[in-house]
Amino acid sequence: MTLAREWDAGEYEKLSAPMTSWGAGIVGRLETRGDEAAIDAGCGTGRVTELLLEKLPEGSVLAVDSSMAMVEATRRRFAGDSRVRVERQDLLSLEVRERADFILSTATFHWINDHDRLFENLSRALKPHGRLVAQCGGEGNISRATNSANEVMEQKRFRPYFEGWQDDKYYADPLTTARRLEAAGFEEVETWLHDEVAAFDSVEELARYLGVIVLGGHLDRLPEELKGPFAAEVARKIAAVDGAPALDYVRLNITARRSA
Repeated sequence: MTLAREWDAGEYEKLSAPMTSWGAGIVGRLETRGDEAAIDAGCGTGRVTELLLEKLPEGSVLAVDSSMAMVEATRRRFAGDSRVRVERQDLLSLEVRERADFILSTATFHWINDHDRLFENLSRALKPHGRLVAQCGGEGNISRATNSANEVMEQKRFRPYFEGWQDDKYYADPLTTARRLEAAGFEEVETWLHDEVAAFDSVEELARYLGVIVLGGHLDRLPEELKGPFAAEVARKIAAVDGAPALDYVRLNITARRSA
């Protein structure tokens, strides 16, 4: 299922430089005429949508996100721009008025566990021969953070809050993803992984980033007085691995074309 919790859009906006950088790379892979209809699937606060619009001077974008805070932030960003329509939608039940020429997505699909249904919905939202260009967390993504969080959850003061814990993120591998895309009606499928390192100036800066971007599902289970200590302890353990506060991102890249 898609991520049900709400985001702090203001804090996300301040900390989303890595996601925006990845999004710029994805937008750069798009070849456009400039008049296409696009969908930004998981638009966040609209920073990548802004980059996409630069390539669509006569086109349009449907920007969707499951978080109302993100949707409101994106609406404020594009107030008065008739090229952009912003909607709160779950990608597992995505509905569109008209099919799109392409779908772009950055740092979103790993928040969705049912990729079979996801790709079927995206396929239905595309015109024949429409393109999907996306990137999300892939197999092995932020393994240090995952391992560190698992260790911290076992500490006495935190353990009672994590009974029955299941991670809300899913990091798929390229081969399985390719098979799912083909089963959903895509062709010319390419999927691959690449590494990205996000470095931080201090453990405190990393802890802030973790609290907003990575550990939301964890923090939702904790009382207010334990949220900060949990993120700080996870950050400390990550930094202790090789002496630097950094996240070992692994990105799953996707390009595909909907069949006729």
